[in-house]
Amino acid sequence: MTESMEWLRIFILNHRSLEYIIIFGGAVIGGEFALFVLGFFSAQGILPIFSVVILSFFASFVPNILWFLLGRTNTIGKITSHRYASNTVSMITEAVVRMSGGSHFIGLIFIKFLVGTPFLLTMYINKTSLRFWYFLVYETPAIILSLLVLLPIGFLSGLGFIYFADIFNNLYVGLGFILLIVLLIVMAQLWIKKKFTNVESVNL
Repeated sequence: MTESMEWLRIFILNHRSLEYIIIFGGAVIGGEFALFVLGFFSAQGILPIFSVVILSFFASFVPNILWFLLGRTNTIGKITSHRYASNTVSMITEAVVRMSGGSHFIGLIFIKFLVGTPFLLTMYINKTSLRFWYFLVYETPAIILSLLVLLPIGFLSGLGFIYFADIFNNLYVGLGFILLIVLLIVMAQLWIKKKFTNVESVNL
C-alpha cells in the first residue's frame, strides 16, 4: 500500500497537466479509499483541496449511477431471484429498510458506510422501486456526507504523517500512523456491519 501511494505521489508531481484527470479518475475508480488518499495528498500540498472537493463530488456520482443501472438489469434480477441468493438478498434489503424506517434517503446513507457498498447498493436497487431521479436526489446527501467524513480523515492523516515523520525523523513512523488510521476505518466499517447484522437477526 505504501509503495503504491508513493508511486502515485511521484506520478502526480511529474504529471501536473493531468492533475484534474487524476483526481476525477481516482474518485471514480477508487471509491471511498480514493477519497481518503486524495485528502491525504491535499494536506501535503500535492493536490489543491478545492479541486479535490469539487471533482470528487461529481466523480462520486459516476460509479453510483453505474451500480444503479446494473441493479435494474435482468441479469441481476435473475441472480437475486435464484434460490441460493434470494434469501440473502431479501434479508439484506429488509434489514436496510427496517433500519432506515423505509426511507430511501436514510437507507442510501446507511449503505454508503458499510463494507461492500457496491454490492449492497446494487441489491437494494434491484429489490426496490426507486426511480432514477429520486435516486440522484437521495444519493446526493449520501455523497456529501461521505466527502465530509473521508476527505477530512485523509487530510488530517496527511498532516499527522508530516508531523510524526518530522518529530521522529523517520518516514516509517509516519507510514505506521497512516496504516493505523486505515485500520481504524476498516474496523469502524466492520463494527457498523456487525451492528447491522445483529439488528437484522433480532428483527427477522
